[in-house]
Amino acid sequence: MSALESLKDGFALFDPEDRMVLHNRRFIEIFPFLETLGDLHGLTFTALASVPSGEWSWVDSPEDYVAERMRRHHAATGEPFNIPLENGGWAQVREYRTPDGWIVATWSDISTLKSDEKKLLDAIDSLGEGFVLLDAGDRILLANSHMREMFAAAGVSLRSGRALHEVLEEAERGGFFAEDIPADFVASLMAELREVPARRVEIPLRNGGWMLVSHSHTDDGHTVGVWTELTTQKKREAELIVMREQLRQQTEALAEFASLIARHARHDLLTGLPNRFALEERLGQLLRDRDPREIWLAFIDLDHFKGINDAVGYAAADDLLREVGQFLRGQVRGDDMVARLGGDEFAVILTGLDESEVLRIARRLNSATHGRSFMAGGRSFAVGLSIGLAHSTPALATPSSLLAAADTACYVAKDAGRDRVQVYDLGDPKVNVTQQRLSWAERIQLGLELDRFSLHLQAIVDDHRNVLGYEALIRLIDEDGASCGPGQFLPAARRLGLMGRIDAWVLRHATDLALRLISRGAQQYISVNVGANSLADLAFQRNLIDLLEMYPGVEQALRMEITETEEIDDIGQISAFLSDLRSRGLHIYLDDFGNGYNSFEALKRLPVDGIKIDWTVTRDLLQDPIDEALMRAAISIARSLKLELVAEGVEQEVQLAKLRELGASRYQGFFFHRPAEAEAVLS
Repeated sequence: MSALESLKDGFALFDPEDRMVLHNRRFIEIFPFLETLGDLHGLTFTALASVPSGEWSWVDSPEDYVAERMRRHHAATGEPFNIPLENGGWAQVREYRTPDGWIVATWSDISTLKSDEKKLLDAIDSLGEGFVLLDAGDRILLANSHMREMFAAAGVSLRSGRALHEVLEEAERGGFFAEDIPADFVASLMAELREVPARRVEIPLRNGGWMLVSHSHTDDGHTVGVWTELTTQKKREAELIVMREQLRQQTEALAEFASLIARHARHDLLTGLPNRFALEERLGQLLRDRDPREIWLAFIDLDHFKGINDAVGYAAADDLLREVGQFLRGQVRGDDMVARLGGDEFAVILTGLDESEVLRIARRLNSATHGRSFMAGGRSFAVGLSIGLAHSTPALATPSSLLAAADTACYVAKDAGRDRVQVYDLGDPKVNVTQQRLSWAERIQLGLELDRFSLHLQAIVDDHRNVLGYEALIRLIDEDGASCGPGQFLPAARRLGLMGRIDAWVLRHATDLALRLISRGAQQYISVNVGANSLADLAFQRNLIDLLEMYPGVEQALRMEITETEEIDDIGQISAFLSDLRSRGLHIYLDDFGNGYNSFEALKRLPVDGIKIDWTVTRDLLQDPIDEALMRAAISIARSLKLELVAEGVEQEVQLAKLRELGASRYQGFFFHRPAEAEAVLS
């Protein structure tokens, strides 16, 4: 998950039923209007795409826009397409469907590129000459307004994708050229325009005028054409030499512009390497033109790159990525393509090699990184590589499928301990069962069976920084001993119906901690989070009552925070149970207040002793007037109802000062205490 959060692109994963499984922070930054939905996990793509937003103001028909967006999503071909953003920018979308029916989606912010492209296109459109840009197959990529107007007079459209010879043949039939042109005029004209070095061709027109055409060929196979009205110049032959020189200069300048467009579209701006688009284009060409058995793709992920980001910041970490990109380029053959896919992910296309040779190259890349230090922010870092290899086969015969297979192999390499090479082979159990073995369902079940969960505590303090109590925060200790935060596994636990068991585990262990506080005579408490679904479960209710009756008096050092209130179906049943708990002396809080639509509705209908302001409200308190107003309202309501109010997420002195100004007096956050293992806190 840390690797996903380090991505500069938005990322989301949908299961075969098209429900959101996970997403990174960048996804919400690109689509901020989705924050109003709260937890997105479990929502279908249809629900997400149907949320009214500022994006709709940029399209003619929101209904058609949503329908087309749904069509592309379900197709999930991996082909890139652009969508407008509500801030006026643009994002490039890529959606891939895995063999198991899952959909992996990424969103890249291309607003700057689109802005630069528009400026360049406006400049080209303002030219007094006709301008056309052709691809390697002489198909139209771009034509300016002057060029389109020339041919519109003959009823000919210069839409993108049309072959130039088809346009000229239609123009000939429409009477665009002079009547006395030879029968093979179009074929001869195309042959002249394709000649190298470039030729300038004069074309007679039906209206008695003349057109001067100059086509130049760029190094990347494109063609830049300048079509200029030459009627007046033909009458002034003395001025023609000067005009031709001007045309030569203009053509060279426009060719440079066209090359710049092509480079921006196919190169990564950070490293200068080819980007994902160029990689897929090259793969597509190889798959069409070469023996598939000769094509290999290596998917490379930098191990623990998020730690470098956290240590030196994004700008310095970008320097390291540039250095790694050039290092990889220097380790492979001259005709092997090295590309940056985004974030800390690279890829290499290898051709004409057998499996043993490809493995040797991949392992050499791994060992070579061990012998080199990379610089970032004035510090030296060792970098490891997880490499996934995929070989083109009849089942992997498209760029997207080959990329997906290499990516899967890379995940297997990372899961096996990182810093290693893995070949994609469905006969290899490590590949075939990767998703099953890595599924959160199994990991959570295993955690419950082997007692791999632990509790961390974070202090809750008063205005004098006296510790009033602690919130218990659950962690899952993974197979390799790493601690996984609740944000990584609780969304999966909710989808899989395992929250009841987890909540029961937390309550049992939090009760033990509360009893320890009581035995010491400490006037403090342990506060636990319990989901609304668990509170509605009769078995959970009985177990909680049994726990309170088994340890009389524990309620004085135990408090409960209600989460996921948006999932409450029978609020009456829960309300009655909460009233029973309060009558026994257990204090109840409404958690995540201010996050979502129903915070105030839940406060009206649930009997509670206090509220905890969601950390997102505190985070944006100083910048967002709505969050400040919400905080004022919550503090006012708490005073009126004689409720205790705790502001979560306090991380800065200025936030604390503002909260004091507004009247808050109980706080929780990194500014006072970072969560630590319960044993360390209470020792």
